[in-house]
Amino acid sequence: MKSQKANISFSRVRDNELASTAQNIVNKMTGNPNFTDPQPTIETIQEATHAYSAALAKSKDGSKEDTAIKNACRLGLETLLFTLGNYVNLIAEYDVVKLESSGYPISKIPEPVGILAAPSLMVHYGQNPGEISVEMSPIAKASGYIVLYSTLPAPTDNAEWYDKLFSGAKGTLTHLKSETKYVFKAAAISPEANKMGLYNFSDSVEKLVP
Repeated sequence: MKSQKANISFSRVRDNELASTAQNIVNKMTGNPNFTDPQPTIETIQEATHAYSAALAKSKDGSKEDTAIKNACRLGLETLLFTLGNYVNLIAEYDVVKLESSGYPISKIPEPVGILAAPSLMVHYGQNPGEISVEMSPIAKASGYIVLYSTLPAPTDNAEWYDKLFSGAKGTLTHLKSETKYVFKAAAISPEANKMGLYNFSDSVEKLVP
């Protein structure tokens, strides 16, 4: 099971949100008994936050130089928050109560996906002899798809079929025997399904390979 920690990268945070987020961290970290020796100091973060906020306000109707100064102040503030965030994660040791007291946004624990529903499967002729194109209906939260295929008559054990993994819902099977009838079926995959080896397969589709 994955543990939670402070998110310490702010590159995707909007300009206005960065200033308020940084100030919230300063407020929460000031005198915080969980973090008695913050590095860098909270005073340093506060100074960088004030400098960035002032530069941001000036850049809104300012010159290109004002924008450049704002960007430089932002980078400096992001770097300080990143360093402080590493300190927070080190001291908190995944303690959620301590992490939340820091003011940093906390990572979420991903919910298990489980065994996904069976997709529908469409099978088409490929562009070349010995090729078959497959198309699965998109399944939410699928990390990919597995296609099983076999000549007829097919084995009763799935482990004896040929298999091909696809990262998306479309793909091509190659090097099949021309003028041979195959059967195909597909399933959506997830980490849990892969771990247990359990899949909900589509209805089988038979096709004569050109």
